[in-house]
Amino acid sequence: MQADELIRKVVAFADDHGASGDPFPVGAGGMTLVRQRRPTLIYPIVYQPIFCLVLQGEKQTYLGSNTVRFGAMQSLIVGLDLPAQARVVRASQAEPYVALAIPLDMALIRELAPELDRPGKTSMATRAVASGRADTAIVDAMRRLFELAETPEAGKVLLPLILREIHYWLLTAEHGAILRQISEQDSHAARIAKVIAGIRRDIAASLRVDDLAGEAGMSVSAFHAHFKDITGTSPLQFQKQLRLMEARRLLQAEKLSVSRAAFQVGYESATQFSREYARHFGLPPRADKANKPAQAAF
Repeated sequence: MQADELIRKVVAFADDHGASGDPFPVGAGGMTLVRQRRPTLIYPIVYQPIFCLVLQGEKQTYLGSNTVRFGAMQSLIVGLDLPAQARVVRASQAEPYVALAIPLDMALIRELAPELDRPGKTSMATRAVASGRADTAIVDAMRRLFELAETPEAGKVLLPLILREIHYWLLTAEHGAILRQISEQDSHAARIAKVIAGIRRDIAASLRVDDLAGEAGMSVSAFHAHFKDITGTSPLQFQKQLRLMEARRLLQAEKLSVSRAAFQVGYESATQFSREYARHFGLPPRADKANKPAQAAF
């Protein structure tokens, strides 16, 4: 009943505000919602650390050879910045795909982790993206966060408490392994997260896997294996996907020329850039430039 009431309220909010396939701001805590009325084709996306609660419908995310499915009353935890592909696989006019999401506060995760009385189950592999059942406690906390939009004056007091509660439940969830691992300073996941942050800071830099492994304090073989286990792809492929996604943003949102966008993300050859761009997005960059800038839907 609690879930049914939340779905009703979220759909009514979407109707009143014209929310659709793009993330729509709800208010408190950076919460956004997506309402998608039909299945979609696969589209590229760059995730940032985020928690998504699916209320209705179903979606799939692809990370290299890994596929993550999440449907009604399931939650998705993304613990790292990473490129991926996704699609809505179940949605209709009568029962659209409906989801709520909030950005994860990694500083809060690290603050809360040492206070846990129970560390959470560890049977699942530590991957950057994982889905699992959303239990009653997390659904109730997300409902209360959503309802703060109706009482903004209460948000001044209740917002930090509810966000802290949500992060606690995610840390103790079975599919929250990536969050628990990142909170441990010397864990494999924390080291990989540090390397990824460096790749994102200087996306145009030339990378050598030997150097990345040294930064992570691992052998090359161990680094490559842990990186792929967590992100679903290799370090160099990871950088390539980030470069192409950033180039697409530069083309569509900032209207840069094809050659300038290519060089700005680190390509030395505009021809190679165009070839890889067309292979990744299905269109050459010049043809794709006029399309609407993609948003990070969840």
